[in-house]
Amino acid sequence: MAPADKSLPAVGVVPRRKHACNHAGTSQLSLIKRSAAYFFTILTATIVLYSSFVALPGSFSLVDRIPLQKNVLAWPWTRRNVCQPPTPNLFAYHPPRPSNDIIQKAAKDLDSYLSKRVSEPEIDSIALSIITPAGPLFVGGYGSLRANDSDLEGTAQAVDENSIYRIASISKMFTVLETLILRERGALNWDDPVDKFIKNISLPAESYGWAGYLDGLKSKKDKPRVTLRQLASHMGGIGRDYPPMDIGEWPTSPDEFPSYKEHFASALGINQTLDAVSQYPLVNTPYNFPIYSNTGFALLGLANIGAELQRFPSSSPPFERSITHRELVDRDIFQPLQMKSSFFRVPESEELRAHIAVPSKDPEWADTSLGDVNDPAGGQYSSLKDLSTLMKTLLSPTGAGGVLPASVVREWLRPIHVWGTGSEKVGAPWEAQALAGVTAYAKGGNLPGYHSEFALIPEYSFGIVLLLTGSNVDTMTLLRETAKRYVPAFKKLHETELRRRYDGKWTSGDDIAEISVKDGALYLNKLNIGGQDVLELAERAMSAGGRAVSLPKVKAKAKGGSPVALWPTGRVGEFRLAFGRPELNKLPEIGCIPYWISLDWGATSRGAPLDLIYWQRGVLIYPSAGVSFSAA
Repeated sequence: MAPADKSLPAVGVVPRRKHACNHAGTSQLSLIKRSAAYFFTILTATIVLYSSFVALPGSFSLVDRIPLQKNVLAWPWTRRNVCQPPTPNLFAYHPPRPSNDIIQKAAKDLDSYLSKRVSEPEIDSIALSIITPAGPLFVGGYGSLRANDSDLEGTAQAVDENSIYRIASISKMFTVLETLILRERGALNWDDPVDKFIKNISLPAESYGWAGYLDGLKSKKDKPRVTLRQLASHMGGIGRDYPPMDIGEWPTSPDEFPSYKEHFASALGINQTLDAVSQYPLVNTPYNFPIYSNTGFALLGLANIGAELQRFPSSSPPFERSITHRELVDRDIFQPLQMKSSFFRVPESEELRAHIAVPSKDPEWADTSLGDVNDPAGGQYSSLKDLSTLMKTLLSPTGAGGVLPASVVREWLRPIHVWGTGSEKVGAPWEAQALAGVTAYAKGGNLPGYHSEFALIPEYSFGIVLLLTGSNVDTMTLLRETAKRYVPAFKKLHETELRRRYDGKWTSGDDIAEISVKDGALYLNKLNIGGQDVLELAERAMSAGGRAVSLPKVKAKAKGGSPVALWPTGRVGEFRLAFGRPELNKLPEIGCIPYWISLDWGATSRGAPLDLIYWQRGVLIYPSAGVSFSAA
C-alpha cells in the first residue's frame, strides 16, 4: 500500500507464506499594554465580589455535593485517579510519516513479532494495518490466504491489503454507522423506541421474569421502552441469540449439542426472531448493565430499514417493500467510500472470490450466509484496504471524505456504560479499553475460523485493523502487542513535537511566560505581567471557588502561583488554563473533577476569558491582559 507521503519510502511488510505548527490564524492582533498593577488590583477585587455574590444563600455548587470516595470516574486521560490533563492532538492534522526512524523501528519490531506468531499451528493468516488520518503507516500480510488447500508448499496465495475476511461482529459497527447516517438525515433519533419502526414487535414487560414465564404466566401489557441507543450499546436487555437453541436434556456433554450452524441457518427469518423476542423475558431491565446481544443488532438493522421506509409516504413500514440491511449499507457506506471489497454475500466476481481468506478448520464458514435478519450483527466481509479507508475518515479531524461529520464521530466515540473502576467501557457498539496506557475504542469479531479487531486510539489519532484466520481466538493479545510497539512511538514523537511548538520561555519586554511539557501535557509554569504573578492571583481568586471570601482575607503566597495545565479546546493552538479549585485539586481520588467544573468560570477582561491563552502565527497571546509574547 502506498504511504501517505509518496515521496517517502513506505514501511511496508513483505507478504509472507507459511513454510516459506501548522498554526491556523489570522493577522496578529495589535495589543496595547495597560497598567498591569492597576488592572490586577481591580481584577482581584471584582472576582472576589462576583464570587461572594454567587455564594449567597440558596446557591448551588456541584463540588459541595461530590462524595470524595474511591474510584471517582474522571475521563479517558485520567490514570490512577490523578488528573492527567488532555493533550493537544497534533497528529490529527500532522501525523508521523512512515519514514520516521522511530516509526520504522516500531514497524520492524511488529513485523518480527507477527512473523513468529503466524508460524503457530492455530493461526493460518494475519492481515494488519496501522492507519493515521494521512493513510497507512504499516501494512502487513502473513500466512496463507487459503489455508484449506492441501498443497501449501510454494503454491499458497499470499495475504495482502486486498485479502477479504469475514469481519463477524465488526459488522455491528457498520450497523451503528448506518443508524447515525440515517439520524443525520432526519429519519430517526437515537432515543426513538424500536417499536416506532418495527410495528409488529412486542416486548415483554420489565416485571415479567423467568419465574412467571416458567409458571406459564403471560406478560403484563406495560411494555418497556427499548430505544435504538440501547440496542446499539447492548443496554436493551435483549437476549444474545434468539431463537435460542434447545439442546434437549441437561446436563449432558457439549458433544451432544445440536449443530450451531444448522440451528442458525434454520432460524434466520424475521417472524422467528420477533416471536422469540416477544416470548422470553428480558435478560435484565434496560439500562441496567450490558448484555451482549446479536439479536439486539438484528433489531437495530430492522429499525434502520423501517426508518428508511417511513421516509417514503407510499410505503407502509417496515417490510412491505424490498429493501435489506446490506442494500442500505452498500448505498450509504460502501459506495461513498469506494469499499469495493466489502459485501454480505459471496459475489459472482471471480476476482473478488479469489481474494477471500479461507481457514484450515471450519472452511465452510467462508461462504455461509447469516441471512438478512442477522447480517447487521455479523454477516459482513471486508478487506484490510477497505477497513483502513473507513478508519482514515473516522480519524480525520475534519471528517474529510467520510460519511459522518467530525462532530458526530466525536459524539460516537464515547462510553455508555462503565464497568468497575472505569478501565473497561461499553459504547455503541464499542468495547473500550486501555491499550498501552491509552484509551482505545475497539470492536472485535469472531466466527468459526475468523477473528478480527478494529481499534481507534483518538489520543494520538491512529488506529489498528487486524484480520485473522485460524482457530486462535485471542486477537486481544495481538492487539495489545501491536499497541505496545506503536503507542510509545507515537507518545515519544508527540512530546517532541509539543516541545518544538510550545516549550520554553516566552517574553514581551519585562513580561514573561514559561511553558513546559510533562507526561505529554502542557503546563504554564510562570506568567508574570507588569510585575504581578498572574498564576498566584488567579489561584487566590479561585480559592473556595471564589466564594464567600472577603478581600482582606485573600493573602498572597510567598512561593507564588502553582503551575497550571493547558487544556486544549479542539481548535489548533487554543487552550484554557485549568486552575481547578486549589483546596480540592490535591485531594486523593478526586481526579479531574475540580478542573473541569472550574473552566471558564465567568470572569472576563478586554472581552476575553481570564483562563484563555492561545498561539497565533507563532506568537503566544494572553488576551485578557492585552499581552502577546514571542519565543525567547
